[in-house]
Amino acid sequence: MKKSFVAVVALLAMASLSWADGPRYVYEIRQLARPAGSAAQVWSENVGIVAEAARLYVPVSFSKKAGAITFTLDATFSFSSGASVELERSAQRVLIRHEVLVQGAQDLPTPDRRSTQRFSLSDLVRKGGRDADSPLAYALRKAISEGPYRTGKAWIESASYDSRGRFIIIVGLKKS
Repeated sequence: MKKSFVAVVALLAMASLSWADGPRYVYEIRQLARPAGSAAQVWSENVGIVAEAARLYVPVSFSKKAGAITFTLDATFSFSSGASVELERSAQRVLIRHEVLVQGAQDLPTPDRRSTQRFSLSDLVRKGGRDADSPLAYALRKAISEGPYRTGKAWIESASYDSRGRFIIIVGLKKS
């Protein structure tokens, strides 16, 4: 009986470790009006996933002063990208969901506060500013802006996009 219990506990521990490093989703909005081969398009297609995964699914240090928010990545880790799926398309843009597997990152800290950001794709396009192409960056910046902390750490805990055109993104915040 004890051996069975130990085996079950060991399997659960391994499963929880693999779940912690399981696939996450990175959303990208590509503008279709850009000329093919433009620098912005090339960056988006080849580097955009890397930058977003690197700074958003692991804690980033942040500070906010006079409405400006700065991020600094403090971690070392690796990741790989999996399948990419086109979720929505219009004449001007396409929404793509990329699967990203983050590996080797330190355990996430326990958040002091969680912020659930809900917004539509059209809200993001209209109000996103410099983060209009990145729902995760928009949610992170919005959570920090609305949050009570001037400095701390922030990270994306989960992100989803539903069939009604709405993002639901949970951001963890830790005061420093």
